[in-house]
Amino acid sequence: WVSTVKKNAIWAKTHERNARRVLKLMIELEGLWVKMGQYLSTRADVLPEPYIEVLKQLQDSLPPRPLEEVCGTIEKELGKPMRQLFATFDVDPLATASIAQVHRATLEDGREVVVKVQHDGIKEIILEVLFFSGNSVL
Repeated sequence: WVSTVKKNAIWAKTHERNARRVLKLMIELEGLWVKMGQYLSTRADVLPEPYIEVLKQLQDSLPPRPLEEVCGTIEKELGKPMRQLFATFDVDPLATASIAQVHRATLEDGREVVVKVQHDGIKEIILEVLFFSGNSVL
């Protein structure tokens, strides 16, 4: 009772809506879920095109973590306040990935550096996913 063209349009719209839901959930769940989404975005042989197009956003468009979290992680790991570690620290990351983000900074001695900061809690998320998936990390 529905033409093929209309049926295809309905399926495309449904896939796009569901792909956006999956994208949102993968971003919320973080870590290996984002990695899985990145992988799936390359598999046009497995997923319909709307999923590929939406999940491609995971390749380079992840939202950055809050600066307070980034600074807290750096201070906790290096044992010093940010002002003692860096003369400048760019607020906006150069890139944000599933397990870390990268910021440009200048050390107190004037050397320019790039600081890669692992997302807070990512170790636990990875270990939890590995544990519940049955994979051994030891």
